[in-house]
Amino acid sequence: MSKKIAIVGAGISGLSCAYLLSRKNYSITIFAKAFSPSITSNRAAAFWFPYHIRNDRRGVEWCRTSYRIYRQLMHNAATGISMKRLIKVVREDVKEEEPVWIEFMPEGSVQMMPKENLQPGVAKAYDVQVPLIETQIFLPYLKEYLLSKNVTFEKAEIENLNSLSPSHDIVVNCTGLGAKNLCNDEALIPVRGQVALIETLTDFPIYLDNEKPLYIVPRKDAMIVGGTYEENIFEETTEPETVERLLNNAYEVFPQLRQQRIIGSWAGLRPYRSVVRVEKENNIIHNYVHGGSGFTLAFGCAESVVEMIER
Repeated sequence: MSKKIAIVGAGISGLSCAYLLSRKNYSITIFAKAFSPSITSNRAAAFWFPYHIRNDRRGVEWCRTSYRIYRQLMHNAATGISMKRLIKVVREDVKEEEPVWIEFMPEGSVQMMPKENLQPGVAKAYDVQVPLIETQIFLPYLKEYLLSKNVTFEKAEIENLNSLSPSHDIVVNCTGLGAKNLCNDEALIPVRGQVALIETLTDFPIYLDNEKPLYIVPRKDAMIVGGTYEENIFEETTEPETVERLLNNAYEVFPQLRQQRIIGSWAGLRPYRSVVRVEKENNIIHNYVHGGSGFTLAFGCAESVVEMIER
């Protein structure tokens, strides 16, 4: 008989585990108190980039695995995934730490921008090719794909992971921020991210300046202008003055964006922990707390989950 697997959590971590496991002969049920579009994963800027993972060497393989799978998926237009140019700048007044993130990049995906192409005040810039995952397209695609593979979706708030053990061989915990209470994980904290949304320019590159801080992500539905990193904030609300500051940061670098209509704003709570938890505990496999690298790590961590199950 095939194993019965319960996945708790329907964000990108839970869905990517279900995606890889659905290719095996398993009976899979996804339990969650909310599904797309009413989840944090929908609000992610969702471009592939090794963020807050650089001190964990496991992340190299996780990141590259996800990159490879996104490249495969992009050939199906229904996924909403595309390869996109990303410009990462380092300003003249900033002493750059060792760019460890480059070790996480697939070979040939990074080059330096010529000096003559740099904006005023920029010391150097990296020209990077990364997957952009349009969450408003990809998450519904994943759900439809999983339904076609007979994966069951059940709306339920699980208060104890062990309650699923009598009826399931394996329980995969992808609860993100919910794991704080579910696993009594005191190391886990919420980090609020606020972004502004403006009318999109799809031929615009992704732009990343960690020091300003500023990132700009041109999706089909909106251009996301971010962002903030606010630890231990529990409210998923935006603040008008913060949104205005984010927009002014963008206008300062790209004055032409003032012409784009302001569409709205979002806030989401990222789960953060100094170490990503991917480990087996009896018949429970924990796969949570990917911080701002949820989409970057998703399929790599999911592959580790599959290996633990098959072991």
